[in-house]
Amino acid sequence: MIGTLQRYVTRELLKTFALTAIGLTLTFSLSGGVLNMIRAEVLTTVQMARILGFILPVATTLTLPISALFACAIVYGRFAADNEFDACKSSGINIHKLLAPAVGLSVLIAAFTFSFTNYVIPKFIERLEALVREDIQKLVISALKTQGYVKRAGYVLYAGSSDLIEEDDDAKTIYIQQAAFLELENENLVMCGTADEVQVNFLARTETGDPVVEASMFDVRALDIKRNQYYEENEQAFERVALTGQYEQDPKWLTLNQLLDYRGRVTEFPTVLNKLKRIRMMVRDSLFYKYAIEQLTGSRKALVIKDEKRQYQISAHEFERDIDDLRPTLHKVTINESGENRELKYEADVCSIRVRRGLGRESDTVHLALEGNVTYRDIHDPDPTNVVQRRRIDLDAVALPRNILKQESQISDTDLTSRSYPIENMPALGFGPRIDDARKSLRRDIDKLGQEITGIIHSRLAFSASVLVTLVLAAALGIIFRGGQLLTAFVISFIPGILVVVMNIMGRQLTENTGTHAIGIMVIWAGILLLALADVVVLARYLKR
Repeated sequence: MIGTLQRYVTRELLKTFALTAIGLTLTFSLSGGVLNMIRAEVLTTVQMARILGFILPVATTLTLPISALFACAIVYGRFAADNEFDACKSSGINIHKLLAPAVGLSVLIAAFTFSFTNYVIPKFIERLEALVREDIQKLVISALKTQGYVKRAGYVLYAGSSDLIEEDDDAKTIYIQQAAFLELENENLVMCGTADEVQVNFLARTETGDPVVEASMFDVRALDIKRNQYYEENEQAFERVALTGQYEQDPKWLTLNQLLDYRGRVTEFPTVLNKLKRIRMMVRDSLFYKYAIEQLTGSRKALVIKDEKRQYQISAHEFERDIDDLRPTLHKVTINESGENRELKYEADVCSIRVRRGLGRESDTVHLALEGNVTYRDIHDPDPTNVVQRRRIDLDAVALPRNILKQESQISDTDLTSRSYPIENMPALGFGPRIDDARKSLRRDIDKLGQEITGIIHSRLAFSASVLVTLVLAAALGIIFRGGQLLTAFVISFIPGILVVVMNIMGRQLTENTGTHAIGIMVIWAGILLLALADVVVLARYLKR
């Protein structure tokens, strides 16, 4: 007898659950709820169509627990409203056994939610983002045309008009007219300006499939806010970079195994590694600037930099050093250039020195820019009056000295992060306030990332486990309130669900802060504990009545 009743309840429960799940999943998918979770600013029509094929499995993970709650509330509520439970009780049947279908459904949904949340959804999101980045050139041009700007790696570029020229599958160029740009450092504005034209070249991809990009701006007018300097240039080139997807990796889309792995080695998380890499580049710059100052003030009073193509011997009457990154600006400069079958002598009022990045196997380079009464002549020219005058000259770049690379490699990640010290007491490395601030910012990011990963793990496990207690409670409340009507069942099904979701979200947010990390974990699991106690009270006392 009890088996027949359980099969009857199970059939009604599954039917209602299936219909509700289909309706909610289609509604949630087509209304854009899941699409809003995908980190893509602009999607083309073709990309949107392909993405829709991934949406339903992702949406199912979110809608199935809600569908199960609704099904339990309305099915058991309708049975109670029709007095079927009263009939069973009068026949001596333990009505608690009739909750077995709800328990079985809760186990299935909990297992489904656990596997999909921790393993399936992260893989789907990874494939979705790879699909969006597959044709990043069209994505960029679409963003420029629709929202008017793009943001990447600390730069924001606004465009008056833009066009995409496709030479082949990999080599593509974006031409931008009437552009404005911002350079951000830790979300703080450090430079802004305009350019009449910008050219962005998408070159061949790296071994990992990431596109390589180089850009040039023409007729540039810019304000360096950090140094309070205004300058104009006919052309300003940016170092070649690879647009790697690692910059966008978010821990909430990692699998459970990856989260557990990274929790023990947070410093190896891709975003942390990239920030460490950028700090190392800044350290490399400061090491060279310190080396340059030491040479200019040493016994020789000259800085010599060279590579296989050319050599520069630089001397200056005086110099000033930037307090943030130690970069020197030389005054009353004399530079002797030798190499490539020529020897030239340059003289200028000002010489600025800047290190620029190489990409892949290309080494970093040193760039020298001469300004203010710039003159040069051929040393071997017998006529000393053959002097060429210019307002500005950018000398050919030379490779960064190898001794700088060796010094930088001797500085470990432990030295840069100083995790054995509190953030406020991190020892300075003598590379200037800019690097010290970047190191402290990285430490905050590392600490927050570790706490965030722990919070995500607890949040996922608690969300999956909550299904085990919420479905039983929804079924019991449906019986007590005899919620055979849709509105009653809808309200009853959301009572336990809202409690779990709210406490889960609140607890996860608390775990991201050092002072409330432990409290956040307790809040995450407190919701399940409260529902478990409610199950005991409802089943033991009120349901018997």
